[in-house]
Amino acid sequence: MTINNFKYFPFSLKLNNPFQTSSQTITGRNGFIISITDELGNTSFGECSPLPGLSFETYEDAERILKGLQHQMIGFSAEENFNSVAELLLEFHLVPSLQFALEQAIIGLMIKRNRNFIKDIFVNVKSEFEVNAVIAFGEEEDILNRINGKIKKGYGTFKIKIGRDDFDLDFRLIQSVRAEYGDSIKIRLDANRKWSFENAKSYLERLSIFGIEYIEEPCNNLRDNLKLAQTSIIPIALDESLSSIKDAYKVINESNINFIILKPMIYGGIISSLQLIKVAGKNNRNVIISSSFESAVGKSALVLLAASISHSFAHGLDTSEYFKQDICKDLFEVENGKIFCDIKNYPPQFDLVLS
Repeated sequence: MTINNFKYFPFSLKLNNPFQTSSQTITGRNGFIISITDELGNTSFGECSPLPGLSFETYEDAERILKGLQHQMIGFSAEENFNSVAELLLEFHLVPSLQFALEQAIIGLMIKRNRNFIKDIFVNVKSEFEVNAVIAFGEEEDILNRINGKIKKGYGTFKIKIGRDDFDLDFRLIQSVRAEYGDSIKIRLDANRKWSFENAKSYLERLSIFGIEYIEEPCNNLRDNLKLAQTSIIPIALDESLSSIKDAYKVINESNINFIILKPMIYGGIISSLQLIKVAGKNNRNVIISSSFESAVGKSALVLLAASISHSFAHGLDTSEYFKQDICKDLFEVENGKIFCDIKNYPPQFDLVLS
């Protein structure tokens, strides 16, 4: 496979409403769509969109590297396998979001050139998987109304953002959710590294009566999260404490953390994510694929990764409705709390308007 054409196009998306957590407020997303064409005339797309506050690179960093890649990628040739692609991409010294974009586009070309590629690499891909609804900060009544609306749409798992300055407000919120809906829904919590170890230990003891599936990032540093996981009744999940795929491997091999929240756009791409998923599965750890508010283009790669994971836990890909207008139609919208993935039609044909 040889790349004959390489282009990139900036995009900007606005959220319908600001998405607020205990650590940041997201109002929109800026990024780039890359387009590559092979010697056979096949074209494929990938998304590069660093997330401020979580990504290690900035939008400007990605743009600077992209300008150089316009010339470097022409004539890029690779054998049609992951190892060859990963090795050759090392010479470009890519930031994680660009690694994601190029791998997404190249994998798309590989599948177009050989339909068996997807079956050989992404084995046992599920046709559907559950998605959790994300409930951001808000007043208790508003949050209960949002949960009720999502239940009517078929959702059964809810990730609720907590970490208010007054923990009693968090506690009363979860108490109200359980009182209203009982055990008919699964509850996950995300504190976004809000608490000290001692506070987290005390708070989780109080929250343990509510049958929480797991809590993301309760402590404000990795060491304390690992320590807390040794005794907490509520399983601990790691997200932003992991600064790289290497960190995730260390957690899998050296701790009793059972849930890894993986944002491939943040931590370095699709190939490394797929490898991590396989290692985690062998070690009875659960990887949850999570969006960092990608457009419909980037989300499509996350859907393929999530569908390749064998466990039945819900993934964090419920983001489409947050955008006022996407850059193209989301071909993997949530239906009845699930995303359906037909690999016979992968990669999807995006109706992009690119200039």
